Amino acid sequence: MKIKEIYLISILVFIFLVLLIPDRFIEPETGNTILTIGTFLFGLLAGFYIVVTTTDYNNLKSILAKETASWDCLYKNMRTYNKETAAKLSNLVDEYVQRNFDYELLEVINGTAEEFKRVEKIMEDMPIIPDKQSTHQVILGNVDDLRNARQQQNALLRKALSAFQWIVLISTATLVIWSLFGLRTGALFFDAVTVLISSSIVLILLLIRDIDLYLWNEKFGFDIFEDLLKNIGKLPYYPSVLIDKGRLKPKESEYRVGVYKNFPQSLEKTIEIIKN
Repeated sequence: MKIKEIYLISILVFIFLVLLIPDRFIEPETGNTILTIGTFLFGLLAGFYIVVTTTDYNNLKSILAKETASWDCLYKNMRTYNKETAAKLSNLVDEYVQRNFDYELLEVINGTAEEFKRVEKIMEDMPIIPDKQSTHQVILGNVDDLRNARQQQNALLRKALSAFQWIVLISTATLVIWSLFGLRTGALFFDAVTVLISSSIVLILLLIRDIDLYLWNEKFGFDIFEDLLKNIGKLPYYPSVLIDKGRLKPKESEYRVGVYKNFPQSLEKTIEIIKN
């Protein structure tokens, strides 16, 4: 379910609670103290967590851009060096990208380990051409860049927030919302403000969650790999489950779709070519 949909549902839920829960169930003096402290703590924690998760997210975007650039350079250099190996590499990179899309970002490094090993294997087995030694060294440098990018991703692809941190954040958010409901005067304006602030707190929690799981603006991660596929002479590829969930929307007139037979229990799939 998308953030927008959850946010709208939260508004309806809080409107229902406003009608259901009696007003003034907290003494004003006590309620104002709790609300002030709760708001301060929630703002402090939420701001800190947003900075931490956004920093990791931006670093990951940069690393993904470097990785796809390294794949692109590797393929182009290999075409100059040895066209037969370049053709094999193109197929292996295609398999790597498809496998990449089978997993969420937090699982992608382990999930694509076998595909990356196959790429390393053909790099080890490629013929050494005496009059193209400089290109050979550049290719080995591209492979090292890919290894470094994957290692950096592996270091970043962890949830920044622990379960305990989420409990503390949600507890302070609940305290703020509870205080708002308890201080209501029965006036329509106060009720409306309570609903809007409570829904906004839910929205902030959802944004932090999506950034922490690298789901926020995830289209970037798909687009750069789609561009890579085009650069190596392959049709864009889209997993059917991501299309069905609305997370991806093909924009090309011709593309491939991976149709899973029993996802997520099995990653076995058939590839269909779609022409619009």
